[in-house]
Amino acid sequence: MKSLLVMLFIVLAALVTPAHAQMPAAEKLDLSGFNPLQPVQLYLTDEQNRWLRQKKTLRVAIFPPDIPPLVLNTVSGRYRGMNADYLALMQRSLNISLEVWRYQNEAQAIDALKQNHVDLLLTGLQYQPEPPAGIALSAPVISSWPALVTTLANVMEPLRSEKFVTVATVDDYPPEAWIAQSFPNAQIHRYASYHAALSSVAEGKNNYFIGDSLPGSAIISQEFALALTTVKYWGDEQKRSHFLIAPSQEPLRQIVNSFLGAIDEHLHNQITQSWIEKGNLTFALDKLELSHRERLWLNQHKTLRIIVNPYFAPYTLLDSNLETRGIIGDILNLISLQTGLKFETIVVKSNDEMLEAMGKGGWHLMQTATWDLNRIDNVSYTHPFITTPNVIVMKSDTPQTIALRPGMTVAIASLHNLIPVLSSKYPGITWRQVDNASVALNLVANGEVDAALSNQLTVRYFSEHYYPDQLAFTPLPDEPPSAIGFAMPRSEPELRQILDKALDNIPQKEILQIVGKWVRLPDVTIDTWELYNRPFYLVALLAGLLVLSSLIWGLYLLSEIRKRKRAQHQLEQEKDNALRANKEKRVFLARMSHEIRTPVSAIMGFLELLHRSREIRAGHDKTAVDRAWQASQSLMMLIGNVLDLEKIESGKVELTPRWVDINALLAEVTQLFSGLAAQKSLSLRVNSTLAQRLWLDPQPLRQVLTNLIGNAVKFTHRGSVTVTAQTQRVDDKQVELIIEVSDTGPGIPVDQQSRLFTPFSQTETGRAQSGSGLGLAISKELLSQMGGTLELQSEPGQGTTFTLVLAAASQRGRVQRTTEAPAQPDALAQRLAILIADDHPTNRLLLKEQLHALGQRADEASDGTQALAALQQRHYDLLITDINMPEMDGIALTRALRAAGQQLVIWGLTASAQEQEQQRCLAAGMNACLFKPLSLSQLHAMLAALALPDKAVLDVEKLSRLTMNNRALMQNALEDAQRENRRDLSSAQMAAERGDWVAVRHHLHRLNGTAQLLGAVRLHDLAAQLEQDLVDNKNSQGMLANLRRMEELLDELDNEAQRIVSDGN
Repeated sequence: MKSLLVMLFIVLAALVTPAHAQMPAAEKLDLSGFNPLQPVQLYLTDEQNRWLRQKKTLRVAIFPPDIPPLVLNTVSGRYRGMNADYLALMQRSLNISLEVWRYQNEAQAIDALKQNHVDLLLTGLQYQPEPPAGIALSAPVISSWPALVTTLANVMEPLRSEKFVTVATVDDYPPEAWIAQSFPNAQIHRYASYHAALSSVAEGKNNYFIGDSLPGSAIISQEFALALTTVKYWGDEQKRSHFLIAPSQEPLRQIVNSFLGAIDEHLHNQITQSWIEKGNLTFALDKLELSHRERLWLNQHKTLRIIVNPYFAPYTLLDSNLETRGIIGDILNLISLQTGLKFETIVVKSNDEMLEAMGKGGWHLMQTATWDLNRIDNVSYTHPFITTPNVIVMKSDTPQTIALRPGMTVAIASLHNLIPVLSSKYPGITWRQVDNASVALNLVANGEVDAALSNQLTVRYFSEHYYPDQLAFTPLPDEPPSAIGFAMPRSEPELRQILDKALDNIPQKEILQIVGKWVRLPDVTIDTWELYNRPFYLVALLAGLLVLSSLIWGLYLLSEIRKRKRAQHQLEQEKDNALRANKEKRVFLARMSHEIRTPVSAIMGFLELLHRSREIRAGHDKTAVDRAWQASQSLMMLIGNVLDLEKIESGKVELTPRWVDINALLAEVTQLFSGLAAQKSLSLRVNSTLAQRLWLDPQPLRQVLTNLIGNAVKFTHRGSVTVTAQTQRVDDKQVELIIEVSDTGPGIPVDQQSRLFTPFSQTETGRAQSGSGLGLAISKELLSQMGGTLELQSEPGQGTTFTLVLAAASQRGRVQRTTEAPAQPDALAQRLAILIADDHPTNRLLLKEQLHALGQRADEASDGTQALAALQQRHYDLLITDINMPEMDGIALTRALRAAGQQLVIWGLTASAQEQEQQRCLAAGMNACLFKPLSLSQLHAMLAALALPDKAVLDVEKLSRLTMNNRALMQNALEDAQRENRRDLSSAQMAAERGDWVAVRHHLHRLNGTAQLLGAVRLHDLAAQLEQDLVDNKNSQGMLANLRRMEELLDELDNEAQRIVSDGN
């Protein structure tokens, strides 16, 4: 017998153990519910109380997903949300310990429930739940209603439509057949999450969202409060959550249902209100306590007809389906949730039409506010749900204080309940009764009346949306506020009682949120045609009669002037065609010139680089390169001329004067032609006696000089070109600038000189050269715009002299004297850390090669975003950025850098050579704005003038801190570091000679680390730069040259270390 029991135990263990081993692991969560909730009072039987005492602990299973506001993210091990609040309330009400166990999915949680590992399973919100076989379903825990959500801009779109619309939903709720009841032609897009579905509506991908009101309201309040709003709730197709209970736990099912039944509307509201800001519909959970007669009346009246005035905004508005919207529309929606009532609209345009509709009968409901319906014996009223003060409205620019005074004309809606009282109180005022408040406010805004009287909510809505900064208002003293409620026939007492109960059941907070929603909504278009169509038709009739009489007289005159009119029409047509063609020509030339300027600038830059190369200088291609460079320069000048011609013809020439150093300007312009002059063996000289600066716009003057000097160099084959500048005193403040450009060219015959200043005209000599014939014409026009003159003196065989005369204010100041153009630029001694930002690869390559020709290296970025990232990773001395780039342009990049406190030098580069473009760059924080094409000499001058602070060889302060100011320790550290540096440098040089770039990088990295530790900034910069260069360029000769530079820095570091040690001794 004993052995039989042992065998039986072994068999049971073998059967039971695998079952336990296969149970999935569950995570126990800390229950974090809403503590201030008071326990509900339960009436349990003795048997149920005894069961709870024996049970001691209830285990509740849950499963993902975690959907707010029911469940917040549980990754922290805490269980929070509405579900947690209900479980905490259950724990306190049943006086029993409660554990929450989270399973990986619903199937695992149900298995745990079936195998009694847990006592309860709390579901999420489900539509028509079907529990597994043998599992009991509790009463609902949380309920959610279907909600219609759209954007604030589309809030007046219809709530039902047969047009094509797109609707976003989550998973398969609600069913397509149910959605088709409101939107039969809707295209439904299913999403996996509420956030994705609502985002699609906010981004305009879908017209509506239809889904759970609870998760939808929570996400809208948190992320889409300024973009989305709920416009309707439905009472059917609700989703609910329940407890699932094993059949063996029948006492527990009864206890849970008793607990859920004891939770009243107040507790439901308290829990929900703590998790969502708007859309708390828990008041609709409890059915209205209706009498037998009220329930009978409700069963017999499913649809009510409501009289609506669409001009009573924001209370009543109408959409395209003539459904009631606005504050009253949302209130009716909440009444419908509680009663199941539906509403049809009877549209009236004024209070008089409203009285007429009431007299006809067949209506059930009407919203009332400012008119006096107490005089109608057969009408009764609900409790008011909104009160708002009556206010006096006047124009905001009225000098007097806002008040009612004798002699005023005041507009007020007809049948307003205060008309009898105010007429008696203010006998000296003329009261002008109008159809509604919107008409009254319009009369005030147009100055047709002195003031208007209405309720504050209506006045505030129209003032903010339709008359901003035009109206001002103040409360009407000593009078009661307007009470907003519903009116209905006195013969329907049951309807009044039902509406009173439904209105009293709506939380006042929900009503205030509805009011705030409609007051703050974007402007809603109100169709006022019906208000003004009668006056319009009357005016149109009178105008028609006047036109008819005029036509009779006009027919007589028309026969006399028809021929002349026809000729005038043809003339006007031809004139318009000519103007249109001229405008299209200018637009085309301007656009094409600007588009061509960028690639031509790159061509000129590369040609200049080719011209400097040793191969070209020593080879047979030098002449070809020179010719190509001259041709591209001529093309660039032609482009500039076309742009200037377009500006002159369109009248868009704007002058921006400033103090200008004429000597520097002359040197800059002559430098452009020094290369061509040298090729032609011409002497190009500048003679200037100026000792002051002049107040003028340098841009047009530079262009005039460029044309004059360029023509002189181009047409002179031997001899010289001389530029002479002098001034003559006009008065104490002004001088007359005289600039002469003389050449020893072939001269110009007298009979051809008159054609020089005509656009597209050339002399016989000019036709032999490339050119457009625009330069001199533009130059003369630009000087004319500046108040100057341009004169010509020339004889065949004697050369030509152009004399420029321009009046300007003068100021003493430092000026430079230049007689000869500077030589070709050489490499700069100072090496800078430069970053280039340009979206065109060709432009980046050109600028990088130009910098390389000047002994500089540069990193590249294809847009402002990449440049910003590069500047965050490394220090640069100079940023050269294009102005127009995708993602982030040069202006935005500069502003971002200056806002972040970056003080590096920033140069802007643009093909648009306009003064306003330079001003825009400087205003953004750039140090300079450069115009394409950028020559090597310009770039050399700019870089040479860029004075950067010398970087210290060694950061003594940092080294002192590291060695605690111990000189002996500092000396040992420096000697050890230098010994390692020399070893790493030697190893790097040998590795570079054999092409072992991995080893080179390793030793450079060690040198970089040591330099950072010692605070050797220059050594650190060079090591970091060489590490970066290894990514793109693995050249042994270039690397060895840079390593020799590093050896020089190590020698400087040795000298600095000896100086520091000797100073310490």
